[in-house]
Amino acid sequence: MKLKQFLNNKSSFIIVGLINIALFHYAIIRLWFFLLDSTGRNAVDVGPYQWTINTLLLCFFSIPHSLLLNSKTKRRLLNYIPGKLYSTIYSLHACIAIILMDEFWVTIGPNLMISTKFTSNIITILYIFSWLFMFWTMSTIGLFKQSGIEEWWNAIKRKKIKGSLIQHGPYKICRHPIYVAFLGMIWFTPNISADRLYLSLFWTIYIFVGATFKEVRLSKSKMYREYSKKVPAFPLFPKKLDHIIAKKVWSI
Repeated sequence: MKLKQFLNNKSSFIIVGLINIALFHYAIIRLWFFLLDSTGRNAVDVGPYQWTINTLLLCFFSIPHSLLLNSKTKRRLLNYIPGKLYSTIYSLHACIAIILMDEFWVTIGPNLMISTKFTSNIITILYIFSWLFMFWTMSTIGLFKQSGIEEWWNAIKRKKIKGSLIQHGPYKICRHPIYVAFLGMIWFTPNISADRLYLSLFWTIYIFVGATFKEVRLSKSKMYREYSKKVPAFPLFPKKLDHIIAKKVWSI
């Protein structure tokens, strides 16, 4: 409770938000270079430790990231932190996890894909396009909404945030454009070593599992169920398969 009182203090509240703003922009820069090319990093001679280090880094991002979205976890944590700082704490964890990953990730093995200068340029263009698609999505929902900055700033201004189902912009193309953009960001790299393939597969599974749980949560809304009938979960996703999955999700 003392922590909650401390964070509720106006000065502490502002400082935590400013730290989040700084770390968010710093983490984005590091993520850009890390995902573009994660080769040539920390060399560890003993094989098992290489995989252990990388797995721990991935789990440090993924497990708390999921737990913080869980309603039961949120209710418990709200006993210790202010509700208006929850998304800021969520963002802080993600930023720290990304920075640690960029700092300590270990390259394993040689490049598994031989790219010519032409194919490397094409892949890089697709990588940039994935980031632009992410920026478009973030701009559509509110550029700083996902980073906790918007909620923090509105709390300072004592302004309430109104939630709504967004169906325009990239959300007319698919229901999970953030996941689509991130899939492009992790797969479009000109250099794929064994560790990078592991990272991409790990996060791909994590994204699709996360999308399923998100569908379960959102499908409680009749408006979302109607929306899901018109827009696929992912681009080029077969409509019949999408409807079958949706029905199973709704029945959970």
